[in-house]
Amino acid sequence: MERSLKVRASLRIVRENKLFGPGVAQLLEGVEELGSLRQSAARMEMSYNKAWSIVHGCEEELGFALLERRIGGAGGGGAVLTERGKTLLVRYRAFSNKAHELLDRMAVDYFSDILKER
Repeated sequence: MERSLKVRASLRIVRENKLFGPGVAQLLEGVEELGSLRQSAARMEMSYNKAWSIVHGCEEELGFALLERRIGGAGGGGAVLTERGKTLLVRYRAFSNKAHELLDRMAVDYFSDILKER
Protein backbone atom coordinates (compact mmCIF):
# COMPACT_ATOMS: atom_id res chain seq x y z
CA MET A 1 0.00 0.00 0.00
CA GLU A 2 1.49 3.33 -1.04
CA ARG A 3 1.21 6.22 1.37
CA SER A 4 1.16 9.64 -0.19
CA LEU A 5 3.39 12.40 1.09
CA LYS A 6 1.84 15.07 3.26
CA VAL A 7 3.08 18.40 4.54
CA ARG A 8 2.47 19.58 8.08
CA ALA A 9 2.62 23.34 8.17
CA SER A 10 1.42 25.92 10.63
CA LEU A 11 0.05 28.84 8.65
CA ARG A 12 -0.04 32.31 10.14
CA ILE A 13 -1.26 35.53 8.58
CA VAL A 14 1.22 38.32 9.34
CA ARG A 15 2.04 41.94 8.62
CA GLU A 16 4.77 43.28 10.89
CA ASN A 17 3.39 41.09 13.67
CA LYS A 18 1.27 37.97 13.64
CA LEU A 19 -2.36 38.77 12.83
CA PHE A 20 -4.02 35.36 12.94
CA GLY A 21 -3.02 31.74 13.17
CA PRO A 22 -4.00 28.24 14.22
CA GLY A 23 -3.97 28.91 17.97
CA VAL A 24 -6.36 31.84 17.76
CA ALA A 25 -8.50 29.88 15.30
CA GLN A 26 -8.70 26.97 17.74
CA LEU A 27 -9.67 29.31 20.59
CA LEU A 28 -12.39 30.91 18.47
CA GLU A 29 -13.72 27.53 17.35
CA GLY A 30 -13.99 26.58 21.01
CA VAL A 31 -15.85 29.80 21.81
CA GLU A 32 -18.22 29.14 18.92
CA GLU A 33 -18.87 25.60 20.18
CA LEU A 34 -18.87 26.22 23.94
CA GLY A 35 -20.01 29.85 24.21
CA SER A 36 -17.12 30.69 26.52
CA LEU A 37 -13.51 31.79 26.16
CA ARG A 38 -12.80 30.31 29.59
CA GLN A 39 -14.12 26.89 28.56
CA SER A 40 -12.34 27.04 25.22
CA ALA A 41 -9.06 27.85 26.97
CA ALA A 42 -9.60 25.06 29.51
CA ARG A 43 -10.18 22.54 26.72
CA MET A 44 -6.84 23.63 25.22
CA GLU A 45 -5.21 23.34 28.67
CA MET A 46 -4.48 27.06 28.64
CA SER A 47 -5.15 29.60 31.35
CA TYR A 48 -8.00 32.02 30.80
CA ASN A 49 -5.59 34.94 31.22
CA LYS A 50 -3.33 33.62 28.46
CA ALA A 51 -6.31 33.01 26.16
CA TRP A 52 -7.68 36.49 26.82
CA SER A 53 -4.23 37.98 26.18
CA ILE A 54 -3.92 36.11 22.87
CA VAL A 55 -7.37 37.17 21.67
CA HIS A 56 -6.90 40.75 22.86
CA GLY A 57 -3.50 41.01 21.14
CA CYS A 58 -4.96 39.62 17.94
CA GLU A 59 -7.85 42.10 18.10
CA GLU A 60 -5.36 44.95 18.59
CA GLU A 61 -3.35 43.88 15.52
CA LEU A 62 -6.44 43.32 13.39
CA GLY A 63 -8.16 46.54 14.46
CA PHE A 64 -11.51 44.89 15.20
CA ALA A 65 -13.15 42.73 17.84
CA LEU A 66 -13.27 38.98 17.41
CA LEU A 67 -15.49 38.31 20.42
CA GLU A 68 -18.49 39.87 22.07
CA ARG A 69 -18.14 39.24 25.77
CA ARG A 70 -21.10 38.80 28.06
CA ILE A 71 -20.68 39.67 31.71
CA GLY A 72 -21.64 36.95 34.19
CA GLY A 73 -24.60 37.05 36.47
CA ALA A 74 -27.56 34.83 37.21
CA GLY A 75 -27.41 33.27 33.75
CA GLY A 76 -23.61 33.26 33.65
CA GLY A 77 -21.30 35.06 31.29
CA GLY A 78 -19.80 33.94 28.06
CA ALA A 79 -18.68 35.03 24.63
CA VAL A 80 -19.76 34.80 21.01
CA LEU A 81 -17.87 35.55 17.84
CA THR A 82 -18.52 38.86 16.15
CA GLU A 83 -19.62 38.73 12.53
CA ARG A 84 -16.11 39.78 11.44
CA GLY A 85 -14.64 37.17 13.76
CA LYS A 86 -16.84 34.47 12.18
CA THR A 87 -15.90 35.62 8.68
CA LEU A 88 -12.20 35.63 9.50
CA LEU A 89 -12.38 32.16 11.04
CA VAL A 90 -14.29 30.67 8.09
CA ARG A 91 -11.91 32.23 5.57
CA TYR A 92 -8.81 31.22 7.54
CA ARG A 93 -9.98 27.59 7.68
CA ALA A 94 -10.78 27.58 3.93
CA PHE A 95 -7.41 29.19 3.19
CA SER A 96 -5.57 26.74 5.43
CA ASN A 97 -7.34 23.72 3.90
CA LYS A 98 -6.59 24.87 0.35
CA ALA A 99 -2.98 25.70 1.20
CA HIS A 100 -2.46 22.24 2.70
CA GLU A 101 -3.97 20.59 -0.38
CA LEU A 102 -1.54 22.54 -2.56
CA LEU A 103 1.41 21.81 -0.27
CA ASP A 104 0.61 18.10 -0.31
CA ARG A 105 0.53 18.09 -4.11
CA MET A 106 3.80 20.01 -4.20
CA ALA A 107 5.40 17.50 -1.83
CA VAL A 108 4.48 14.68 -4.21
CA ASP A 109 5.79 16.65 -7.20
CA TYR A 110 9.09 17.57 -5.55
CA PHE A 111 9.89 14.55 -3.40
CA SER A 112 8.00 11.40 -4.37
CA ASP A 113 10.80 10.18 -6.67
CA ILE A 114 13.44 10.37 -3.94
CA LEU A 115 11.29 9.54 -0.92
CA LYS A 116 9.94 6.22 -2.04
CA GLU A 117 8.12 4.15 0.53
CA ARG A 118 10.27 1.53 2.27
